Amino acid sequence: MTRLNEGWRRLRTRIGRRGSALLFFALVDLVFAASLAAAPPSTSQSGGYAFLSTILPLHAWAIPWAAVGGMCLIHAAMQEDRLAFIAASGLKVGWGVLYLAGWLVGEIPRGYVSAVVWLAFAGFVAVISGWPEPPPRRP
Repeated sequence: MTRLNEGWRRLRTRIGRRGSALLFFALVDLVFAASLAAAPPSTSQSGGYAFLSTILPLHAWAIPWAAVGGMCLIHAAMQEDRLAFIAASGLKVGWGVLYLAGWLVGEIPRGYVSAVVWLAFAGFVAVISGWPEPPPRRP
């Protein structure tokens, strides 16, 4: 059991706080990708998804979400994680801008709400990306 605890401690130390944030972003992005990929056809006719479906089918929108989620998952344990943070923030900016555009052209009546949520989330990702990893604590 001690060996297992030591391995777990090393993994947590390797991942750190930035890596933990990337794991969270990976979870969000991968679940969102799955929801887009498995959306029933009726989903593409409702709300903001109707507007997005005029640009690409929902299953196609799942591809960038899955790619960024995978990138965040992989980079969570890496020292050089900048690209994952850029991708995570950029994807959410793009999604927010799509909702904002849909609202501005009158296709998504309350699109500004989703735009603000996604753009604020992108800002949060950007803030975390600037945090340094604290030095490991000595036992």
